[in-house]
Amino acid sequence: MIVVNEESSRWLREMARFVCIKNVLFIYGNVYDLVSFPVQGDAPDQLRWTESDLPGFLRRFLLGMKYEVVAWADPVEDLSFVSPEMEVLFHKIERGGELEDKDKPCTEADKNRPELEQGRSMNQQQSGGMFSKAADKFRGGKPRAVDWETVVHRIGLGLQNTAVPCAFVIDFASRLTSSPDRLPRDERMLMTRLLKATMASREVVREDGRWNNLIILICEKLNDLPAFLYLNSPRARSIHIEPPDRDERQRFILRYYRYFHGAVGPQEPPPRQVVKEFIDLTEGLTNYEMRSLVNLSVRGRIPVVDPGTGVSNVKRISEMYKYGVTESEWDKIGVERLSGAEDFIRTRIKGQETAVARVIDIVKRAVIGIAAGDSDKSNRPRGVLFFAGPTGVGKTEMAKAMAELLFGREDRLLRFDMSEYASPNSDQRLLGAPPGYLGYEEGGQLTNAVKNNPFSILLFDEIEKAHGSIFDKFLQILDDGRLTDGRGETVYFSECIIIFTSNLGTVSRSEGEASQVLVTPDMPYTRMKDVVLQAIRDHFNFVLGRPEILNRFGDNFVVFDFIKPPLDEQIVDLLIGKLAHAALETRGITVVVEQAARDKLVDHARTHLHHGGRGIRNAVDFALVNPLSRVLFDGNVPSGTRLRVLDLIDRGEDAPTRFELAVRIGAG
Repeated sequence: MIVVNEESSRWLREMARFVCIKNVLFIYGNVYDLVSFPVQGDAPDQLRWTESDLPGFLRRFLLGMKYEVVAWADPVEDLSFVSPEMEVLFHKIERGGELEDKDKPCTEADKNRPELEQGRSMNQQQSGGMFSKAADKFRGGKPRAVDWETVVHRIGLGLQNTAVPCAFVIDFASRLTSSPDRLPRDERMLMTRLLKATMASREVVREDGRWNNLIILICEKLNDLPAFLYLNSPRARSIHIEPPDRDERQRFILRYYRYFHGAVGPQEPPPRQVVKEFIDLTEGLTNYEMRSLVNLSVRGRIPVVDPGTGVSNVKRISEMYKYGVTESEWDKIGVERLSGAEDFIRTRIKGQETAVARVIDIVKRAVIGIAAGDSDKSNRPRGVLFFAGPTGVGKTEMAKAMAELLFGREDRLLRFDMSEYASPNSDQRLLGAPPGYLGYEEGGQLTNAVKNNPFSILLFDEIEKAHGSIFDKFLQILDDGRLTDGRGETVYFSECIIIFTSNLGTVSRSEGEASQVLVTPDMPYTRMKDVVLQAIRDHFNFVLGRPEILNRFGDNFVVFDFIKPPLDEQIVDLLIGKLAHAALETRGITVVVEQAARDKLVDHARTHLHHGGRGIRNAVDFALVNPLSRVLFDGNVPSGTRLRVLDLIDRGEDAPTRFELAVRIGAG
C-alpha cells in the first residue's frame, strides 16, 4: 500500500490531495523517469521506499484508491485494462447493464461467463500489468491505427457513470497533437471531444465511499496540449514532477550504496562523505541516471571508496558519466604548473597588475574546486570572470593565456562573439534547434563545443550585444552548471571557467540616451574603473532590465586599464620578438631590429594608444612587418641570411609607401 506523508515528494502529495476533488489531472515534467514513493512495510510503523516507472506507480496508486475500473490508452495502443474482470465490468457500463454484482470479486463461476470468455478469445495478454487486445491491433500483418474518437467516446461513457469508480490514464499525451498552437481540424475536434467528456464527468457515491471518475493525461510539457483543456477549468489540476531533490538523492545513495563496486556488506551504511558528495554531485540527475552511476562503478570496477586511501570516488564516477573521462583534467594540474603562473601571464599581458592578481585567484580556486554555500562540491562553473575596459588592452589575450596555463593549449579557449547572436532565436544557434526545425540534428554551437571539450575556458565576447533570450541560458549555466540542448541531451558546464567581456562605459554614447560615458587614457585608473562599472550596472539594470544577471557575476568584475607609457615599449619589444621568431621558423632568416629603428617604431606606435594593444600591433604591422615583407620578397632573401633593420624611414602620410627600411643583409 502506498503511503503519502510529509516525506513524500510534493507531486505525490498533490496527487493524493486532488485525485479526490478533481476530474482531470495533467501530469508533466520528469515523467519518463522512475518515481520514488513510500509503501507500508511488514510492521504497522514500518515504511520502505521503492521505485517504479510512472505508469506502474499510477496503477498501484489508483487500485489503492479503490477504483474498480482502471484503463489505459496511448497514441499507439487502444484502451486496455488492468485485468480481464475490469474489462468485463466496463463493457457492462458501456451497455448500461445491471451492476448489482459489481462489488463482488471474480469467482470461479464468473470466469466461465460469456463476456469473459469472449474477452479471452480475443487473445488478451498481459504487458507490464495491463491487458491489451494484441490480435485485434493487426490486420493483414500491419498495425491498425487507434480510433481515438471511439476511445474518447468510451472514456466519456465511463466518466459519466455513477455506479462504478473509473479512472482512465492517457499516456504519451504529448504525441496526440502535432502543434498545440495550430491544431489541424481533426486534432481540434478530438481535443474538444475530450474536453466535453471531462466536463460531463460524474461522481460515484455509495455507502462504502465517494469517488470522482477520473482521467489522467501524462505529457512532457503542459503546453504540449492545447491550453483550452486546462486553462480556467475548475475540474482540472496540473501536477509537475521535478527531478529528484536532495532528500530523494540521499535516499537513493542510502538504498543503493551496497550495489556500488567495492561497497562493504549489504548492512554497512555508506560513509558520510560518500553520501554528501553523492547528493551534491548528482543535482539535476534523474533516478535512471543515478542508476547509471552504479552500473559505471560496477562495469568499470571503480570502487565507491578507494580501498587504499579511504577517499570517496563519487566525483570520479560522476565525471565518468557526465564527461566520459575517468580522470578530471583539473586533478592533473599540479603545484609545479601554477608555481610560475604570475610570471607566465605577465610575459603575455603587460601592465594589468590588478587583472593578473584577480585571474590568479580564480585559477587557484578553480584548481582547488571549492565554492561558498552549503556544499563544498558545487555544480556551478569552476570560475566566473567579467573582463571590462577599453578595447585592445589584453582581455582576450588574458583568456588565451589562462587556457595555455591550465590546459597547455590555447585551443582550449572556446570563444563566442556575441555580436553574432544579437537576433531573435539566436539562442537556438547556441543550444540547437528544437525538434522539427531545420538544423535540429546538428545540435548547438555552444553545447556541442562543451560536450567535446568539457574541461575548457568559455569566452563570451562583447556580452552586451547578445539578444535578451540568451541571458536566460546564462542564468541557468551560472546557477546550475548545465543546459539541455535542442536534442534533449544535458550538457554540463561545471568543469569550465566562464569569462564574459564587455566594452561598456569606454566610449561616448549617442545623444538622447540616459547618460554619456567617456573614458580616456589620461584618466586615473580608479576613476576609469568607477565609470566603467557604473556603465555596466546601468546597462543590466535599466537597459536590459535584468538585474538578476548582474547579481550572478557577483564581485568577479576585472577592469583593464589603458595601455600607457612605458608599457607600450614592452609591447613593441614583445611584437618584435614574435616577428623575429616567425621569420626564423618559417623562412630560416634571422631578423635583428637595431635601437634606432626600434625607437622610431615605438614613437609611431604611441600615436595609436587609444586603440590599446591592438592599435600598437596594427602600427607595428604597418611600419615594420609590411616593409620587411617587401624587402624579403623583392630581394629574394635566401634561408640562412641574417637581416639587420638599421633604421625606419618615414616618407610621410602622403607618400604612396609611407615606411621603408634601411637594412643590411649578410650571412647568418
